[in-house]
Amino acid sequence: MAVARLDAGNTLLAAEIARLEGASRAGSAVEWLRELGKVDAEMRGALGEAIQQGVAPLVENHEQSLAALRERVAEAQAAWLEVRTDLNRAELLLGEIRDSRLIAGQLASLLSVDKRWFWLFGVIAVAALLGVVCHDRRHEIRKLLNGGRPKAMGLSKLLAVLLALMTAATLAMFLLGDRIYEALLTAGVGSADSPRHELQRRAGALEAEQAARAAARQSLEEHREELQAAFCRPFADALSPRSRLPLDWRQLRDGVIGAAEEIAAYRAAFGGWESDRAELAECLEQLQSQSAAAIGTLRLRHSIRACLGVLLLGLTASGGFWYWGGVASRRKATRETCPLCLGQGSLEREEAADAEDNAEDNADDLRLVRCHHVISKNSHERCDFSFREAYRPMTKLCFPTLGIPQAGKTHWLAMLYWVLNRGSYPKTIQFERVRSQSAENFDRIVEEILNTRIGTAATQQDRIPHPLVFNFRDRDPIGRSNVLVNIFDYSGEVTSEMDAHDYRRRRALDADGFLFFLDPTYPSEVQAKALADFREDLRLIKGVKAGRRLRLPVALCVSKIDLLARHDFRLEDGRDAIAAFYEDLARIDPSGESTALAVLEQRSQLTQRLRDVIWPGWQIERQVDDLFGGRFAFFPLTPVGLDGRGETDLSLRTISPFGLLEPLLWLLQMTGYPVLQ
Repeated sequence: MAVARLDAGNTLLAAEIARLEGASRAGSAVEWLRELGKVDAEMRGALGEAIQQGVAPLVENHEQSLAALRERVAEAQAAWLEVRTDLNRAELLLGEIRDSRLIAGQLASLLSVDKRWFWLFGVIAVAALLGVVCHDRRHEIRKLLNGGRPKAMGLSKLLAVLLALMTAATLAMFLLGDRIYEALLTAGVGSADSPRHELQRRAGALEAEQAARAAARQSLEEHREELQAAFCRPFADALSPRSRLPLDWRQLRDGVIGAAEEIAAYRAAFGGWESDRAELAECLEQLQSQSAAAIGTLRLRHSIRACLGVLLLGLTASGGFWYWGGVASRRKATRETCPLCLGQGSLEREEAADAEDNAEDNADDLRLVRCHHVISKNSHERCDFSFREAYRPMTKLCFPTLGIPQAGKTHWLAMLYWVLNRGSYPKTIQFERVRSQSAENFDRIVEEILNTRIGTAATQQDRIPHPLVFNFRDRDPIGRSNVLVNIFDYSGEVTSEMDAHDYRRRRALDADGFLFFLDPTYPSEVQAKALADFREDLRLIKGVKAGRRLRLPVALCVSKIDLLARHDFRLEDGRDAIAAFYEDLARIDPSGESTALAVLEQRSQLTQRLRDVIWPGWQIERQVDDLFGGRFAFFPLTPVGLDGRGETDLSLRTISPFGLLEPLLWLLQMTGYPVLQ
């Protein structure tokens, strides 16, 4: 219809231009209009008034007729549009019946725009399940990002991939409509002369034709405007300034062109309506003759969609069952695993001594469970570790203390135990001591340090040490968790003398993170060898190939920093390196009690610079980075304090530990339990 309008309008514009060009020549039929200027003003006014009275009704009637004509054209256009829409649908359905006999055509229909809500709700279902799984496995995800190897993340990966694919399909259908479906159907399974291609070619041809006629229309209108202005200028000069004759004349001429366009559009709409109605009748006959195929096609399409819906529902349901099964399996493994020897299925609950005790222990959580796993077949040594039934379902993290003998491991752990028991830690942290066999030994060690000022003795090495256990609660904003922190105080000989064949060293290296102690008052050669052996054995035990990184954290604890004052180290400018270290340490955190991550990072960087001074040439960072991939930090600490620096006699010192808690908090943060600010 637009093309028909433009054709009719362009034809009349061309005739109008020819008429205006003829009227500008002398001797034309409108020569008398120019003679008006020679008549006196009173006569011109009378003539103008007479002509205006005759033209005004004509213009008004013409506008009314044109409005009525436009209404009829709109009705004809609506009727034609309805028939054309039905015809297009019928032709497309015929084409789809032909193309959809191929399975690819049926699959392509799943990407049509009418399936967008189907995909949207599928995305919501999968996203909800993924959200639940990720919330449950949030600690493993943080380990992946921070420093722990995630386990049993297969469901999360599968759901994440599925969610990404479904989200992409849903967004494509919402943003692109049926273009993907049409492209797949016509390019993948359709033919070059398919109804969709024919409609596209027809639409493209009409758009090009309309653009060409519109360009010609613009040129004609510009030319007519010039001629019309030249024609009306002397006519307007001869009439009164208040006369509407020039405007009415222009309006009348434009109305004639508009009427011609509407008549042409009406004819095009009526002719198209008749032609399309005949074609629609023919298509309906074809559809009726292929009704069985059409019904079969629609049923197959619905069946495929239903199968996909059942598949998504089944996947979501099976994912839910998988999730709950994984949760149950992990809970069972957690309940059945001994935190000391990591043996499974060897925990047995001890019965109450008598019926009276059984009555008092009305809750089974108060009973002890004991591990009977044989940890050394040569000596038939049993684990014999015991703890309360209430702690069995809790996640248990294992952090061993490693380092050469006399590196300060036991002293640090004893004072850490003392600090935590006193509650001398930030309010944002929640620790509770758990009674264990090791706790009694550390009660004695702490008493000796504080009361008799006797240093710690060598740690026993004939078996796996019993851990010191704490009940810890994190600061997770999306769900706080309780976890049992088991700190193993291994003797220095486990680090410096034993190899990976010894079950004690293997157990020490099978942990969630490591506390490796470095003695700043001791030469680097022995400690560098111990660190290299630790790295090699850990790579072998964990099965990490050369060049790969282990996603576990290691806290490099530089102990005894108070005794550095006994040594003379100089910076390049001649200043006392140790005094500068103490000053910078106090400047980073004057209170000495901050647990902000930024403070810990500054302390670590400061200790790295100190390492260049006290152990020149020992590239500690290179040693640990090759295996841990940046998941390490230096922690300067002293179990005694920084007052009275350099004094080795504990009886002359005021016990005020510095930096004890930070390595443990950092390890917890890196294993997925947020605690640092």
